[in-house]
Amino acid sequence: MIDALYISASGLRSGQKQIDVISNNVANMNTPGFKRGRVNFVEVASAGVAAATGSQIESTGNGTRIHSTTTMFGEGELRATQNPLDLAILGAGFFEFEAEDGTLVYSRDGQFRLDAEGQLVNVQGLRLSRPVQIPADATQVRIAPNGEVTAQLAGQAERTLLGVIELTAFAASDALVAIGDNRFTATEAAGAPAYGRPGDTGFGKVQQGYVEMANVEMVEEMTALVLAQRAYQLNARVLQASDQILETINNLRR
Repeated sequence: MIDALYISASGLRSGQKQIDVISNNVANMNTPGFKRGRVNFVEVASAGVAAATGSQIESTGNGTRIHSTTTMFGEGELRATQNPLDLAILGAGFFEFEAEDGTLVYSRDGQFRLDAEGQLVNVQGLRLSRPVQIPADATQVRIAPNGEVTAQLAGQAERTLLGVIELTAFAASDALVAIGDNRFTATEAAGAPAYGRPGDTGFGKVQQGYVEMANVEMVEEMTALVLAQRAYQLNARVLQASDQILETINNLRR
């Protein structure tokens, strides 16, 4: 009965974590660039008593625990914004930004703005690691699918190339670690970052005037939430039943 208490408690902890992750997915379903999370469980095994032969020790289930929380980097739906500085990535790749502490962070959120110096920045004010500056007198800014940024400058008959927005890709993007605000940091497991222009081999293209929405499907999340809630309720019942049995045993000894 004591084992049943610990097993049900481990199930309650795991179920609560799963519900928290699903709730976070649903809460961010309208957040551009958000990538849903998924909880991975493993069984906790404990060594059993040796068999009568004395040659083999069997392991028994001892509950469950959270092994990891994986970010699912599937593409989300594209939504038109009519903002010429908004970009969506069609395919593989991330935008690379320089964080406040100088480290490099990665995101699929392509909502860009201009700072006081005319540099392209994201909604948190972070600049691209390879800056692109747009002069104040620039008009008709265009960003081609290959990342080339051009504009019409005063006194110039032809359009001027202002820079190129590059993308970053990883061999194992699912090993990136989420740090909030749709930003991720690289790990050794993700592999060395590869850089290239949009449209190059291994990189997606960019679409001006669009943003990639969250890859959260409400039906899937609600189904997972129902299953997680039922699992939580069943573990709670096991905990309650174990407590009642222990109380009965305790009363028998009096």
